[in-house]
Amino acid sequence: MDYSFKTDLNFIFIIAAIIISAAVSYFYYKGSKLENPQKRIFTVLRFLSVFFILLLLMSPVISYFKNLSEKPVNVFLIDNSESLLIENRNENVMEGLKEKILNETPAGSDNLFFLFSGNLYKEIIPGESEPVYQDINNFKSDLTSTLYSLQERLSRKNLSTVTVISDGILNEGGNPLTAARSLNVPFNYILTGDTIQKNDLVVKNLFFNKTSFIESSAPVNVQINSYGYDTDIKINLYEEDKLIDSKNLRVSSEQSNYNIIFNVISSAEAIVKYKVDITGISDEVTLKNNFEEFFIKFIDNKFKVLVLAGGPSADLAFLSEEIKKVKNFEATFLTQKSSAEFYEGTLPDMNIFNSFILIGYPTSVTNPVILNSIKENLDRNNSSLIFFASRNTDYKKLTLLEDDLPFKISGYSESEEETGIKTVSVPDKEIFKNSGLMSSVNTFPNIFKTTSIVSANPSSETFLLMSRNSSPALIVESTDKNRSAAFMAYGFYKWRLNGSNNNSGEVLNYILTSSLTAITDKEAKSKFSAETSKDVYSKFENVIFESSINNFELQGGERIKVKIIGNNFSNELELTKKGSRYFRGELNIPEDGNYEYTAELYSKNALEESIKDRFSIGVNNFEYKSTRADNLILSLLASERAGTNFTGKTTDEIREFFKSANEKSKSEYKSLQNYELNINPYYLMMVILLLCAEWFLRKRNNLP
Repeated sequence: MDYSFKTDLNFIFIIAAIIISAAVSYFYYKGSKLENPQKRIFTVLRFLSVFFILLLLMSPVISYFKNLSEKPVNVFLIDNSESLLIENRNENVMEGLKEKILNETPAGSDNLFFLFSGNLYKEIIPGESEPVYQDINNFKSDLTSTLYSLQERLSRKNLSTVTVISDGILNEGGNPLTAARSLNVPFNYILTGDTIQKNDLVVKNLFFNKTSFIESSAPVNVQINSYGYDTDIKINLYEEDKLIDSKNLRVSSEQSNYNIIFNVISSAEAIVKYKVDITGISDEVTLKNNFEEFFIKFIDNKFKVLVLAGGPSADLAFLSEEIKKVKNFEATFLTQKSSAEFYEGTLPDMNIFNSFILIGYPTSVTNPVILNSIKENLDRNNSSLIFFASRNTDYKKLTLLEDDLPFKISGYSESEEETGIKTVSVPDKEIFKNSGLMSSVNTFPNIFKTTSIVSANPSSETFLLMSRNSSPALIVESTDKNRSAAFMAYGFYKWRLNGSNNNSGEVLNYILTSSLTAITDKEAKSKFSAETSKDVYSKFENVIFESSINNFELQGGERIKVKIIGNNFSNELELTKKGSRYFRGELNIPEDGNYEYTAELYSKNALEESIKDRFSIGVNNFEYKSTRADNLILSLLASERAGTNFTGKTTDEIREFFKSANEKSKSEYKSLQNYELNINPYYLMMVILLLCAEWFLRKRNNLP
């Protein structure tokens, strides 16, 4: 230890205190009749008494510095997500921990062991507690959130290394590299499981619209992975646990990705539960990824639709055929004959229609009064509009509806050119969730477009592009003030002439109905929305409800209550307000089964609207969508953060690595300690005792 003595006053005052104390004691006893040694004793007592009194008055402080070092901390993150149950990888976790880690980390460091799955789970002590893999919420792997939680928890520790023991299947939270950089220590890993893909069949993804019209075919696109098989497999579709359809698929060991499409339909309003299931094969690595359950809400959403065509055409015939298939639309067709005449009859009252579809309309002979009438209805009734271009479209007259269209024309041209239609590179699946069906347009024959310059509105979204110049082909805008869509090419009748693809009608029907659903669906005009974060939960995780207020003017004090019933269970939950229009809540339901909930929006204690939907408590198989151990991200972390892969290392190599890392992370510092004498009762007692001793001795020696 290094000691020093200091005071708030200059040390010259300490010297002065010594001189004053000595002078006082000397002159006080100079003329005394006492003889030595009593005289010296009294002089010393008086000197000490005066000196300590002066020290206390000068607030002296004794300070000393101590050299301290903080122990390095090695953190071990043990994956306890459910995917570790594949091929008993959980047993390999503890074996790897015991063989390579527990006895090899050098002395002089602290070792902390944490479990993680969706987040940092809990700390364990190997030998006293073991990782738990069942009957807990471990249905995803999120290393990113885990690292941020670790940083917050150990912010005051001298972190030396982080070692991840995992199968590397990280399916939540994105790339954890940024989180790893914030910790600024080496990252190591031990990989559990085989990186060779075993035989397996997987229902990888489902693409479907959660809301569909009754009596209309709703496509369900099933994405399937097959590994290691050259055979026919059977895919089954169940409705409320009853088999309604099956399809056979030939798979090859040389191809892993496949898509098949089922079509479902309902004749009545209902929320229907479906299940897609692949008939299992005995040597699959697991059967837990062979199925997926989901719900579709069928709504009776009949709309009156007015279809105005600029004239007879093959496009009109194709579109009319597909519109008539949508039983939810009561369509009135009018084909322009002259300025204000139509082949089918007179123009009806515009106010009765919820949606307008313009096919090559208006033309140069169109009466502007009709366009103004359409505009008034769009603005007054918040109706929707779909525009299909043609060679004869008069874009100058169309400017009368410019504020109600999803695009602007900045240059008019009647020149015509061929173009293909292609999907955008990163489509938004909120409207067109069946990306597999939409991508069919990439192989359809070329159609036509004019050379007019078209730009989409900033608040709109483009879903299809022209292959020529990548100008927008399908544009959708769904805002409070504008509900419209536009298809800017024409001649799409040629699609069904394509011999290699016979689903052109299904594609056109899907484009038409999905666009209409997005811009005309009555559900979109609801005052609020409420849904669960997914369709199927495990009983070991919380059901999460999310709700937002949409088309409702806030009055203050809005509340959203959710009532859940099913399987001898009944409960009510009031969602927590997370923003001015966003609410969230969660609840654990401990029994498997199907459940229905009713969400209710209250404003000023008055019920404004209610929404019904369903979810299930059952098997959450999200962790089994990938079964092959993957060291890609872990290897990237180790390379970026100067770590290593311990999987194939010897115990001596591991020991040396930790020894070197801990040596680099050693932290030594001096700790300053201050001791203030004027507040120390012991020194005060010393002054008192000295004065008392002097007084006592003076009395014994008959001194005044």
